[in-house]
Amino acid sequence: MTTTKMLMVTSLYPYGNGETFITAELEHVERHVSHIEIVPGFYSRDTTPRPARHPLNLAYADGRWGALRVPRMLAALLTSLFKYRWLSDFKLILKRRGKLANFKELVRALYRASMFERFLKQQAREGKAGYDVIYFYWLVPEILGAARFCKRSSSRTRVICRAHRGDLYEEVKPAGYAGLRREIVAEVEEIYCISEHGKHYLEQHYAHLAAKFHLARLGVNDPGYLNRQPGEGPLSIVSCSFVIASKRLHLLVDAIAQLLAADPTLQVRWTHVGNGPLLEAVQSHAASRLGPRAQALFKGYLTQAELMDLYREDSFDLIVNVSDSEGIPVSLMEAASVGIPIVATDVGGSAEIIGGNSGVLVPADADAATIAAAIARFKDRGAAAAWRRAARRFWDERFNASVNYDRFGRILAGLPSPPPTGKPEAAGVALAEQGGDRVVG
Repeated sequence: MTTTKMLMVTSLYPYGNGETFITAELEHVERHVSHIEIVPGFYSRDTTPRPARHPLNLAYADGRWGALRVPRMLAALLTSLFKYRWLSDFKLILKRRGKLANFKELVRALYRASMFERFLKQQAREGKAGYDVIYFYWLVPEILGAARFCKRSSSRTRVICRAHRGDLYEEVKPAGYAGLRREIVAEVEEIYCISEHGKHYLEQHYAHLAAKFHLARLGVNDPGYLNRQPGEGPLSIVSCSFVIASKRLHLLVDAIAQLLAADPTLQVRWTHVGNGPLLEAVQSHAASRLGPRAQALFKGYLTQAELMDLYREDSFDLIVNVSDSEGIPVSLMEAASVGIPIVATDVGGSAEIIGGNSGVLVPADADAATIAAAIARFKDRGAAAAWRRAARRFWDERFNASVNYDRFGRILAGLPSPPPTGKPEAAGVALAEQGGDRVVG
């Protein structure tokens, strides 16, 4: 292990229920990084953090959200006008729709960058600096404050980040604009995307900076067991997501209804894991659209451990994801790790999980009938056994946490990283418009 001192900046972790992938990552990263200090951007004083083996530094969150928030915010905004290059963003906003929303986004970005720079200055005054690397788990404005602090203090600290989905794709922002994005990408040392899709997105938008964009996949630990394939009874479908509009669970309900209408002898059991603001609406839609041959089970929020217990105890024919936008769904990695094959829409990095015939990829704008046809392929359980083996094999080649996070830990520690292992990726089987198979390259 190197004597590397790392500051890791998260959104909430270890508070809240999100950022569930961080725990597995840290288990492997800490083998290469001697000191890891976690800085959440926000936390609720009324909640208890998840158990963490690494010290928490709450000074940034306290400074940003504490009792003196308003005067600190105003002071940070005023000073940020002289620190950061924001005029080109302002001119861009004037040419676009949603000017007010975008202007607010720019102001928030300036405030957050300045507040994080202030936080690092305070750490240095208290003798708590001297970090070898500042690692941002998300592509956020605070990166700009860290980069400016390191430059002005002549620090050799590396400033790097991951890039996922909501933090990466500007078009999913409320008004299609991410504050100070061009400046952030120019100043950060390296950006590690969780999908090839994300890496290509950055390369297309910032071709002159392509050398700093890299692929560093997420991963899930080997559960040590395989999900049992149902031997008889209803076709067993599982889905796992927040219940929000972009997950399009209404469309999945409609696809199940189409499936049942096409085969009067079929029974279906659909289990959904996850909660969210549209949960009651989806439950009502399922009750109105699915008849007595379908059973819909809503498990609500489950921790990752509880989800894996479900996969150990229950049996599923496939997992379905019909989102209209994704980074790269960890829920699909988790299912593949226990041998559950996949049906998913071709959005974000989902195609990168469906490889080696481990699932069926449908178009991003697939309708209910197309999704139903994809699900119907798994009614033949004898043939589906091969899909299950392929799902587990492809997880091992591409999304095994012990491999991916160990490699990333070496990157964070500044050590040489071994080359990626595994065969070249092959996309999964996709449904052509005429119903035949084609390989998506």
